[in-house]
Amino acid sequence: MPASNVLSFRNADGRRIAWHEFGQPDGRPVFYCHGFPSSGREAALLHQPATALGLRLIAPDRPGYGGSDDQPGLELRDWPTDLAALADHLGIERFALLGLSGGGPYALACAWRLPERLSARILVCPLGPVYLQEVLAAMHRPARSSLALAKRSPWLAQRLYGGPTPWLLARWPGLVEHVRTLNLPSKDLTALSAGDNQAILNSTIGDAMARGARGARRDLHLYTHDWRIPCDAIHAPISIWHGEADATVPPAHARWYRDHLSGANLTTLPDQGHFSLPIHFGERILRGLIADD
Repeated sequence: MPASNVLSFRNADGRRIAWHEFGQPDGRPVFYCHGFPSSGREAALLHQPATALGLRLIAPDRPGYGGSDDQPGLELRDWPTDLAALADHLGIERFALLGLSGGGPYALACAWRLPERLSARILVCPLGPVYLQEVLAAMHRPARSSLALAKRSPWLAQRLYGGPTPWLLARWPGLVEHVRTLNLPSKDLTALSAGDNQAILNSTIGDAMARGARGARRDLHLYTHDWRIPCDAIHAPISIWHGEADATVPPAHARWYRDHLSGANLTTLPDQGHFSLPIHFGERILRGLIADD
């Protein structure tokens, strides 16, 4: 597993923001928005292609995840402020942006609020606005039911990610392996069984639960309520990648982004799933950040 260089700083309001770095330390900066429930350690999946391309992956933990302090009342549209503060702390004026899965909505918020600072934007198998019934309906039944219940009954998220659950998963994150691999396409199973990929994802579960799953509980709420991000105000080019066999986030979500973002360009790959796409096509995806710069 690639070594994770975990760092942190205190922003203007005193909160600690932690981040992980992978790839080329002095390379072209790419900020990475991690999925759900996860942490910036997830960017280790792209360490090798980033290194080969001379890219520096900077992957912060969102509030309540990993080493980052919680931020009660956080909204999706607030995240760009933290990202910009981290960039300022690192002395980086312009940077590329990549959002994967549940990090897609957060990357979208950055595309809206930080247009002058972004050199390129890529969304990989991004979660769509599941607060909209037509987008939620595209999810497979278990995920659709869980998200719908989380929206209607906020106490459910507290029960799912409360009590002993965070404590157990923080100490034995491998417990989620069986759940993660349920109903996955063969390409995903092959990708997860290779190298350290399963171990990397397990470690992000431990990070996500380390602070009592505060970030995960908030994400469930934010994903299922109006994001308040005006897509019609985002005009810069955005590349979107999605696997047609994705059993976690359906390709219909990527098509929603394509249809609502004037600068969107969608690439779909047949037979690829939620995990195989970034793992097997990471270099091709990251190369787009260089081409768009």
